[in-house]
Amino acid sequence: MSSDLSGFLSRLQHLLNDQAAEIWSQSLLEECLRFALQELQQVCPYPLQISGMDDASQTTLDQEISLSPLLLLLAQQQALSHRQVQRSESFHPDPMKQIDPLTRGCRRQELKDEVEHVRLYFLQRSPTTPY
Repeated sequence: MSSDLSGFLSRLQHLLNDQAAEIWSQSLLEECLRFALQELQQVCPYPLQISGMDDASQTTLDQEISLSPLLLLLAQQQALSHRQVQRSESFHPDPMKQIDPLTRGCRRQELKDEVEHVRLYFLQRSPTTPY
């Protein structure tokens, strides 16, 4: 798969089991990727960008460690949360897979822990004092 915006969008659609874009629109998935990128940018010392998103010419996610899988998982979680809110605001006749709220909460905590591991990775390897 390519490491540009279209490649990330297709991988995210595959993770969400929505290859035909029937549930999540391209623009919504782009916003989910943008949200995930901002969340990772908070713990990463170098600028993160995806080729094709916001006039970026190259993808700079996997320089020191591979952040692409974590980015996709964060974007997937954001898309699922958006869908849950959307479904609770109005009636949707299409059935959604039932996910136990405890499982969903554990999944969010696992992703937060993984982001914290990334933050500690960069903090421990930083040549400057963090304060």
